[in-house]
Amino acid sequence: MDSLEQQKLLLKIVIGAAWVDRHLEPEEIDYFKQLLTQYDFHLDSELQELLQRPVPVEVTSLEIVQYLKNSTDTERLKLLSAIANMFMADENVSEIEHEVLDEYYELMANIPPIPEASPTLVETVGRFVKKLIGSIQV
Repeated sequence: MDSLEQQKLLLKIVIGAAWVDRHLEPEEIDYFKQLLTQYDFHLDSELQELLQRPVPVEVTSLEIVQYLKNSTDTERLKLLSAIANMFMADENVSEIEHEVLDEYYELMANIPPIPEASPTLVETVGRFVKKLIGSIQV
């Protein structure tokens, strides 16, 4: 996966994470638009459409798996930072957003510095996805 694809995947994960509480605040939308500009994806219609309707947590989880398979420690920290900044954009981090950020951090802390497609990675991510989906059931 090239750098541009990895950046786009980061943006998809950030907006997917923002939908975890099933709505976007205007400040979250503004922050995401800033990210789109920062990464030079402001004209990308696929990413713009992600602002229109909730992204299923299963989709975001699959994107995280894809991202983690091709990311370094630094890239994982960049993703965590972008998610945290998205959650804080409206100056109100909900309980579910806090739980999700903790889950992402725990997941990424359990991935080796240079991940490999191994049963360990798959098992770790599988447990994460099940736990995350269980925590957001309404």
